[in-house]
Amino acid sequence: MTRAFNIVETVKKELKKSGVTYRALAQRLQISESAVKQMFASGNFSLRRLDEICEVLGLDLAELMDLVTSSEAKMELLDIDQERELVGDIKLLLVAYCLVNYWKVEDITQRYALEQKELIRILAKLDRMKLIELLPENRVRLLISNNFKWHANGPIERYFQSQVQEKFFKGSFNLDGALRLIKNGDITSQGQKQLMERMEAIGNLFDDISKEERKEPVTKRKGTTMILAIRNWRFDAFHAFERV
Repeated sequence: MTRAFNIVETVKKELKKSGVTYRALAQRLQISESAVKQMFASGNFSLRRLDEICEVLGLDLAELMDLVTSSEAKMELLDIDQERELVGDIKLLLVAYCLVNYWKVEDITQRYALEQKELIRILAKLDRMKLIELLPENRVRLLISNNFKWHANGPIERYFQSQVQEKFFKGSFNLDGALRLIKNGDITSQGQKQLMERMEAIGNLFDDISKEERKEPVTKRKGTTMILAIRNWRFDAFHAFERV
């Protein structure tokens, strides 16, 4: 399905959710009901008309596009070869990390010392890997979901265990924005299940916050890792590429 089709379908769903009929929409837009039906049947919206419909729905265009993006089927699990490629090229992993966290290409070049030619090569490789769709003028559309998962004991998880985990926990958790909880006690299997469900909920909350705050400029966001502990932290291998 094309992005245009997804936009039309999303608008239809939002109209239905809001209880706005084609007749009511026609009245708000000051056009005939048949014109509205034809517009939706053909999918032929001008940008101005789409903006007017968003106003009826109480949305702006950016919010509509977020709804479109979230409705599109995306990859939720990379395959082993994709994970292996990422950990085999630190610059590829760096750019993928930034894009997954909704950095723009210009944000990446401002923070990291990557030549334009090299960055385009990396973007093209991520496009071939089907992790992104590389659009004109080096714009990017993510093809992986916001809460995609790594393979258990796969290349990424093993890389994390060997290169990241120990350094993360060795850092200080006494600063603002940091918390580490260590609890001990005897509990039943049912109690463990309840805790695991709560932990999953916290993980989902992390994903929701990450998705919501992608609208904030990169300069206001800090790399954050949470493993029953949370603190601002950046990976040494990425830090090596930062501009002085």
